[in-house]
Amino acid sequence: MNSQQIEKLLEKYFNGDTSLDEEKQLREFFTKENIPKHLLSLKVQFEYFSEEKKKNVLDDSFEKKILETIDEERAFSIRRKRRNYIYIISGVAAGILIIVSLFVQFNSVAKKFENTFNDPRLAYAETQKALLFVSEKLNIGIQPVSQTTARFNEGVGELSKISTINTTIKELNKLSKFYKYQQIIINPSAGTTDN
Repeated sequence: MNSQQIEKLLEKYFNGDTSLDEEKQLREFFTKENIPKHLLSLKVQFEYFSEEKKKNVLDDSFEKKILETIDEERAFSIRRKRRNYIYIISGVAAGILIIVSLFVQFNSVAKKFENTFNDPRLAYAETQKALLFVSEKLNIGIQPVSQTTARFNEGVGELSKISTINTTIKELNKLSKFYKYQQIIINPSAGTTDN
């Protein structure tokens, strides 16, 4: 095989377009002694590939281990799918159970309060008692919140004092300008280079 044919094969090889027979021809070519100088750098690479191909890194049980692992993964996948179906079905069942129990609960509550008071004044008095009870409990619950709000407002009041810092900084900037102008008056040459 001449140098031009080898270069065409090398181009195909590096593009990944060679067949197994063409790769075999390349390996055989690079085992010879009379290799053109511009291809000598590839000789080491093809020699390495030839030597590595001769080595049998994997033992005979490797294929068996791989197949066992694949079978285990299939079994695990089937168990996982079954578990997912069980979760879905139990979720649907729980939802239906909740809906049924709410319906039964509200239906029984509605029947208890049906026509319990024949006297409207008595019904009005009972309603007032219930609303007063709810109001008292609500006020007890709101009291800690109002205390927290008062403390928060105190903290915001303290933070408003920080705004005076801005005024102080402006005054200090005026002093800084005064110092700059004083230096210009004292040393006129220093003032022209400073901005």
